[in-house]
Amino acid sequence: MHYKFYALLNIKPSEYKIVRQLFLVQFFLGIATAFLFTSTLTMFLHSFSVQHIPEVYILSALLLLLANWGYSKLEHRLTSRKLLEKIILFSAGSLLFTWVTISFLDFKWLPFLLSAWNMVVYMLVSYAFWGMAAIIFNVRESKRIFAVVGSGDIPAKLMGYALVPVLTPFIGVNNLLWISVLAFVGAYHFLGKFQHRVVDRTVHAPHQSPMLAAQEKAPFRSSFITRLFYNRLIFSIALFSLIAFTVFALIDYTLLGEVKVRFAKSPDLAIFIGVFFAVGRVLAIFFKLLFSSRVISRLGLTNALLLSPVVVLVLTGLLLLPGESVNTILYIFGVMVLLSEVLKSAVQEPAFFILFQPLEPHVRLKGHLVAKGYMLPFALLGSGAFLLLCYQIRGELGIHFIAQVLFVLLVLWISSVFLVKKEYLRTLVRAIRKGWFTGSELFLHDGPVQELLLSKATSNNPKDVLLALELLERSGYRKLKQLLEHQFDSPFYEVRRFVLASLIRLEGKNVLDLVQQQLASEKADPLKPELLKAYYSLVPDISVADQTAMASMEPEAYQAALVGLLQRQNEDAKEVVQTALNAMVDTCNASHQQLVLDILWEAPASGFQEVLGKLLNSDFEPIYKKAIETVGRVKEFSLLGQVVDTAKTHLAWHALQKSLVYFGDPVFTAEALKSRAPAAFVRAVVLAAGKVKGENSTEFLLDLLAREEGPTGDVIEALWLKQAEMSNEGQKDLDAWLSKNLASCLQKTSACRELRTKPELQLLATTLTREINQDVLLLLKGLALRYDRQQIGRVMSLLKLHDESRMANAIEILEHLIPKACFLQLDRILDFTSESPDEGNNLNVRIKHEVPASMMVASIIQNTQMQCSAWTRSVACYLLPQLGISSAQMILSDEERLPQDLLFQETKEYVLSALK
Repeated sequence: MHYKFYALLNIKPSEYKIVRQLFLVQFFLGIATAFLFTSTLTMFLHSFSVQHIPEVYILSALLLLLANWGYSKLEHRLTSRKLLEKIILFSAGSLLFTWVTISFLDFKWLPFLLSAWNMVVYMLVSYAFWGMAAIIFNVRESKRIFAVVGSGDIPAKLMGYALVPVLTPFIGVNNLLWISVLAFVGAYHFLGKFQHRVVDRTVHAPHQSPMLAAQEKAPFRSSFITRLFYNRLIFSIALFSLIAFTVFALIDYTLLGEVKVRFAKSPDLAIFIGVFFAVGRVLAIFFKLLFSSRVISRLGLTNALLLSPVVVLVLTGLLLLPGESVNTILYIFGVMVLLSEVLKSAVQEPAFFILFQPLEPHVRLKGHLVAKGYMLPFALLGSGAFLLLCYQIRGELGIHFIAQVLFVLLVLWISSVFLVKKEYLRTLVRAIRKGWFTGSELFLHDGPVQELLLSKATSNNPKDVLLALELLERSGYRKLKQLLEHQFDSPFYEVRRFVLASLIRLEGKNVLDLVQQQLASEKADPLKPELLKAYYSLVPDISVADQTAMASMEPEAYQAALVGLLQRQNEDAKEVVQTALNAMVDTCNASHQQLVLDILWEAPASGFQEVLGKLLNSDFEPIYKKAIETVGRVKEFSLLGQVVDTAKTHLAWHALQKSLVYFGDPVFTAEALKSRAPAAFVRAVVLAAGKVKGENSTEFLLDLLAREEGPTGDVIEALWLKQAEMSNEGQKDLDAWLSKNLASCLQKTSACRELRTKPELQLLATTLTREINQDVLLLLKGLALRYDRQQIGRVMSLLKLHDESRMANAIEILEHLIPKACFLQLDRILDFTSESPDEGNNLNVRIKHEVPASMMVASIIQNTQMQCSAWTRSVACYLLPQLGISSAQMILSDEERLPQDLLFQETKEYVLSALK
């Protein structure tokens, strides 16, 4: 019902319950932290001067370090759900205790402690929630779902900040804590309703083999940096994060100082903070939705990291200009705060996490923890200590002084980006060398990468050489032709063959001279056929000496020379080849005729109708089959009729199918293919149409489906295989086919349940069960053509695994993808396929379905609406002697209702002879 909405969010219908529950939990947690942030900040600014903010930073840092240590201990003892529940209750209880203390006790330092505690609550809740979400979903699911789940935080904070100005005049600032408490209670309530088996298991550290552990420890011995940060890339990103967090801490400090000066009353403070951060959240949403991915794509990953510091640096420079008024400076600083918040959310954080991708997965996770989990408290600690020191020395800190400090830090921040870029490139080079990273083509233009590839091009491993040459060509390496010419003397056959093909493709100037030098050598060369092919395709003129030399060549060399001539694509060369091929065909020697077909196969060319026509008339099976295929490969449409006649005469259906595939889409408008007999011919054409892209082949299949001519099951299979786009008329015909086959498949399930009650008919029951399973896959392919190919394709994959839990998810997905009427019928069929053979074989079923065995078999053989396959009907016919002579003769005597296919008729003759 809500499938379009799910598709818009890029989540599967089977996931919507989990996502909705997680979204609600995150939404209430977002409201709680938003009101907590606003109320604590307001109370602090109302009760304390800005000189105490550095002390809050220091206390927050110490509490965060302590909280990180405690959290790491608890997460291995509790399930993820229990951990989040305890953190929510602990947070709500601490806020409730704070409200009671503020309301009934005169403890002036409580707002100070609460401001530091706000950061701890936010980080603990974030750790626990995302830790639980991380173990529920795999990597691919996380990429789709985390964005949706995480978006619950955005409207929650937007709503929280926006409601503060409305609620504060009525309930006061202190009572805003009650909203946080109630929001925590709401999050706890929805978390209690959350059902998933994974979240109720204790998470343990993964087991590591001694070899893997040694590999992880080995790099740490190299230097202090690698011992502490695991590798240099993580160190550079951690340094980048430390400076960035410090800059944001100083910006927040300055903003709060100016707000404190201009708003003396507590309600006014709360209203300004709510409105200001609500505007920032709206801008963040807008920028993130519209520009985030475009900015990163246009600037590049590491260059995108420069955007935030450069923008803030420009605005800081404006603050330092002399002659600016106080109001102008305040407005510039306000814009700087908003832009820094927007750029941090929309550009810096997405790019930040992508930086870790070239690392091995286990190192990647450690990098996340180091660069973000530990750098923030150290940044707060450093910022607080610096501000306290400045207060001791200067007494008062204004915007102008903070701008000067920010200017220095921003220069360092920009410098750290170049360090990140350098280490990122170095990591990419190592990843290419060790095979961790598959996206190396994005970095082939970088100097270190090209140097690495050039060194690989001279390796003693031919695979390394081939890969290096291929990547250098893709990178646009300027001296590639000279490098290829140098590699022409390589000792490896594979390399020389690749070099020869590349030089011909790149139109190298010296390639003909190199080929002639190689051919002049007397030694045996496995590359000689390729060299001859290149020589006869590149030499300006074919001399009499060249033609004389051809006449004395061995068959393999002769074939290569003629292929080279055909590749010249001029009439003189084609005439030489024509004469040679006619002479070989007229010898009636099978080996010579096979050589002719091999030449035309390797170098397809038109104008050889006479040669191919003679070969189609051959009585030698390998020759006429290969000729049928070759006609299609050279696309000689004038011989299509003869090809069809030859295939029908010799029953060469597979060769005909391959020939039609080579002809391509235009062949399916030919009159020669409109014949509907014999059935094997139609089936071959249908199978070929399924392997060809294009409108003509699709129209051919849809016409068969509309007329119900030919094997409709194969038609559906072919349409599925070629990923056909269904026209309106085609959709109507497909709907009719689906309705008809769903009904027939339901009849088969009923018949199969009856057959399972008869011990003597178990073979027929097993055969019919297998046919039903095949019908289910075919029905799903038809539904995928009509509705959602990608999602139903996943359902098909899950059904093939025969895993009950996954099959249940697959069926749930289907309910949201197809019409209710189709789903109800298909659901009944799928219920049957999941039954064990003895599940319906009970007393109640036997009493209800007391049908004679002979009637069951007659139903399988004679019921045309059930549409049983020829094989199933033949098995039913084969079992007739076990039912008695009279029953068998009565069933087989009704010729009009018996199938007329060859398999059934042969089985029928066998049964009749056995009865006699």
